[in-house]
Amino acid sequence: PKAEPKADAKKKLPESVDTTGLDPAEVKILTSILAEQFDPCGKARSFLESVQAGDCALASRLVRFISHKQQQGYGKRRIVALLLREVERLNTVVKVSTKGAPSMGPATSKVDVVIFSDFQCPFCRRMHGPLKSLQAHYGVRIYYKHYPLRQTHEYAEGAARAAWAAQQQGKFWLMHDTLFDQDDLKWSAVKGYAKKIGLDMKRFIADVKDAKSKDAVEQDYQDGQDAQVDGTPTFFVNGRRAETLEQLQSTIREQLGLAGVKKIPGPLELGEVDPGAQG
Repeated sequence: PKAEPKADAKKKLPESVDTTGLDPAEVKILTSILAEQFDPCGKARSFLESVQAGDCALASRLVRFISHKQQQGYGKRRIVALLLREVERLNTVVKVSTKGAPSMGPATSKVDVVIFSDFQCPFCRRMHGPLKSLQAHYGVRIYYKHYPLRQTHEYAEGAARAAWAAQQQGKFWLMHDTLFDQDDLKWSAVKGYAKKIGLDMKRFIADVKDAKSKDAVEQDYQDGQDAQVDGTPTFFVNGRRAETLEQLQSTIREQLGLAGVKKIPGPLELGEVDPGAQG
């Protein structure tokens, strides 16, 4: 069990902590949060003592997380709740099967990104472009898993089965991009998209109707349930969960560093995509 943080610990931020953008009252709140929470690296000390010691890289990263949330206008109670969730996210590794999943990027990549997505999800559509940019920029490998939100997205499962059928003809990503570029995902429209990208229509229709397509989509969905996916898009970077573009890019960079990649490209400016939205 973890020991209680020492009550007499010096409640002072080290000079290495960047408080740019925070006023004195916010710095005081930041300090109190750190003094009240445990060391995220698991030692018997407070979060503040961990930061003062300077030997926990995770602590330094989380201080930036707290500061960023303060600048976004969150109150102390909400920040603590978000902090605890972030600590859990960063310390949990989830094993997700990629068997049969369509992928893009080099097979030799040291960083794999698994995305659970829904073709009718507006947030997934908005993440589509930035995700491709991240893949090209960092050279990671992307695996796609179907996670249709059936209760709210009437055409999501049909679109997923259509994408699976396109995969059987080697055109998953072409269909993937096409579906995200369209508003109409009714079956009559999807057949038109399939024809436009040059699929063998007889085989395509047969594959969509085949129970194998339903089983494949359902297996992906169950994999997501097992990984506690509760919205789309959800990413796993070498097993580390990410739900926002900010989390995704920072986790990719972190995993590249841990994998021994010496020359990591600078961060990408990812544009105006709502960093906290999911379907």
